[in-house]
Amino acid sequence: IEWEPDVIRWYVDGVLFSTAEKAAFGAANYPFNEEFYFIINLAVGGNWPGNPDATTRFPQWLIVDYVRVYKK
Repeated sequence: IEWEPDVIRWYVDGVLFSTAEKAAFGAANYPFNEEFYFIINLAVGGNWPGNPDATTRFPQWLIVDYVRVYKK
């Protein structure tokens, strides 16, 4: 995650995955002006990637070796 005053960028394996720009929210509604905490989650179902079906393999695992936080 690159967290700057006007934009947040999410990366997965070094590839840009998503971006949230302050201009898209308006300054008053920009959610990233507040304190946040990391939540690492293996969710099943939802809008992306969709609900599990007969081809979904269970059980699944999410193994996180480490999380690094750097400050510029």
